[in-house]
Amino acid sequence: MYLGVVVNPLARKNRAAAGRSAELRRIVGRWGEVHETASVEDLREVIEQLYPRVTHLVGDGGDGALHWLINEVQRCEADPQRWPTFVPTNNGSVNAVARKARVRGRADAIIRALATAAETDQPLPEMWLDTLQLDGETADGASFHRICFGLAAGGVGNRFYDKYYANPEHGRAAVARVIGRLFGDYITGKVAPRRMNRENWASELFVPTHARVAIDGEELPTRAHRLLHAGAIDLRIGGPFRLFPKASAPGALHFQAGELRPSLIAVQLPAALTNGTVHGSGVRDVNGREMSVEAEDEPLSPIIDGERFAGIVKLTARAGPRIRVAQVTASTARLRPGATRTSRATEP
Repeated sequence: MYLGVVVNPLARKNRAAAGRSAELRRIVGRWGEVHETASVEDLREVIEQLYPRVTHLVGDGGDGALHWLINEVQRCEADPQRWPTFVPTNNGSVNAVARKARVRGRADAIIRALATAAETDQPLPEMWLDTLQLDGETADGASFHRICFGLAAGGVGNRFYDKYYANPEHGRAAVARVIGRLFGDYITGKVAPRRMNRENWASELFVPTHARVAIDGEELPTRAHRLLHAGAIDLRIGGPFRLFPKASAPGALHFQAGELRPSLIAVQLPAALTNGTVHGSGVRDVNGREMSVEAEDEPLSPIIDGERFAGIVKLTARAGPRIRVAQVTASTARLRPGATRTSRATEP
């Protein structure tokens, strides 16, 4: 094993942690290397150096950090079979992929467990995760391509992220605060609109995204979408809140698109965030092979693995390559020297 750890010193949690990289270098020791990347250009240069020689590529962050690692590795190597094993570290605003992969513990403990496994030559258990492949076009005619796990192309899910990230802390409490504010603003706007003395979140979140959408070649009858999402794996954010449950089986993609009245969204939202599904005569909430989206009034600004990408006019989501993720827990660091793990995954 040889580890490559990538740290973004400008990430919110790292800005307050002086000497973060130095501490990680001490933990990793001679079993890997730690690099700081303050920009996409930095990351690209580091991955070009790292990917041929590391067995495990570690993102010191959450879903967003993992997303950038995967996409930059693909730029260097087209064959997924030659990619390193990826390791998210539960150190981001959203850590849903790490939860799915059953990566447990805080970032330092996870990296320490990896270093211990390398030192004692312990094979770590791994699992394969499905991804989405997104291909499209930007407003200036450039091609767009990403590999990801979850997509909020528009509608409520897309706008929800802005409110979620507005909280200084993230997790179930932040999700609950957004839901509470949404309900409060919706009811006040209906019952006593003149008493509304603050920004109305409900009116913002319920604005539809206008686009032509087709699932498996069948175009939806509506051009106004308050739901416009896709997922390759089932995810949990903030504890009990679940997304894309119909993608829980290997190889299954979950698509959500269509129109739903704001009142029905408000009524269903708590349950929808718990069980991940939405009901309505104008909604497609299904498994499928491909979803295409073509913006109408203005370009899309999709949220992809928690990252916003602006200026997209066409987007197609289909199954992407499977990736290996190490199932690391903090207890791995306490395994006695010479102990082994035998549950290493093999690709189906």
